[in-house]
Amino acid sequence: MADLAQLEEQIVGLSLLDAAQLVKKLEERLGVSAAAAAPIMVAGGGGAAAGAAPVEEKTEFGLCSRKWAQTRLTSLRRYAKSPAWD
Repeated sequence: MADLAQLEEQIVGLSLLDAAQLVKKLEERLGVSAAAAAPIMVAGGGGAAAGAAPVEEKTEFGLCSRKWAQTRLTSLRRYAKSPAWD
């Protein structure tokens, strides 16, 4: 098996065109697709973008009252029993 450090240096030294051709050949030979892994790499990428303002974390949350919830449930129950469902 080839020395991994040497192989890494060879891959890093490739032009973009040669690297793209290598990827295509490996995809064909191994029966895989590098495009399937791309969204995972993008989504899991190194945190916030450079220079982007940090997103403020939400610390206050609104609560609905029990009276509102009870009123809402009552109206839903009435609607469910209405002739519109017949």
